[in-house]
Amino acid sequence: MMNSTTAPDSSKLSPITSAFVLAAAVAVLFNTALAWAKDGYAPLNNFMKSLTGHPWTTHGLADLLLVGALGFIFVKTGVAERMDPHRLIAILVASVVIAGLGLLLWYTFV
Repeated sequence: MMNSTTAPDSSKLSPITSAFVLAAAVAVLFNTALAWAKDGYAPLNNFMKSLTGHPWTTHGLADLLLVGALGFIFVKTGVAERMDPHRLIAILVASVVIAGLGLLLWYTFV
């Protein structure tokens, strides 16, 4: 058993983890906005379909690229590393709830 003086700080996230948690939170909201946009604007849906053969494939690739790009930007700038880990997790949870409700309402009423 480790005593408290040698135990790692469990309330601290690594710089990479912090960066990618924040990137995921942004990407979740982007995902919802892109779903609304491509389902509501046929030319965008058709363009996305022309890129990979299916609009949802392009959609998924856009999400992955965004998470990766933002993650590396947030690592380089250290913006997420300076945030409290509990705040980062709260931001991620809030973005998932908002995005989920947004998609639920979109596909229920549109």
